[in-house]
Amino acid sequence: MSKQLYEITRVENQAWIRMLGDKVRVIVLRAGTFVDLQKQIEAIFGDEASALFYEAGIRAGRESTKVLLEEWEERGMDFLKRWGKFYQSVGVGWFKLEDINIGFEKENGYFRVKQSFIAEEYGKSDQPVCHFLCGFFASVLQEVLGEKLTCEEVKCTAKGDPYCEFKFEKY
Repeated sequence: MSKQLYEITRVENQAWIRMLGDKVRVIVLRAGTFVDLQKQIEAIFGDEASALFYEAGIRAGRESTKVLLEEWEERGMDFLKRWGKFYQSVGVGWFKLEDINIGFEKENGYFRVKQSFIAEEYGKSDQPVCHFLCGFFASVLQEVLGEKLTCEEVKCTAKGDPYCEFKFEKY
């Protein structure tokens, strides 16, 4: 595993922080700031806000996965395992991937994650709150599998569940 893939580079006297060598500019954003933004958008747009965050997640997942597919040799399940480690604290700290159940020939599957940065910061909720991650995961799998998928968060730690679970289906 290349060490540089998980390290950030700060450019002295510049506002840039880079990852994956110099290929990707990143920002450090407090998880609470993201959730505050989500809650404000929910207050303005109501139920429609979940679709906005889902779509934003799709775009983010697609672009980041394309970069990682170029950088890494792994494909299929090996790619997803490495990708899961990358998004833990070893890489960017978004979530801890606990379980992957994706049958490459099947039409469905799921991810189980703990420590979702959204669910942990959101606080208690009556419904799932990780809409951005839901779209993000759907597009990651679309890029890796080459299949069109939908994703639904069926369990969420913000609701009191022991983990967040995202179910996938082909469409």
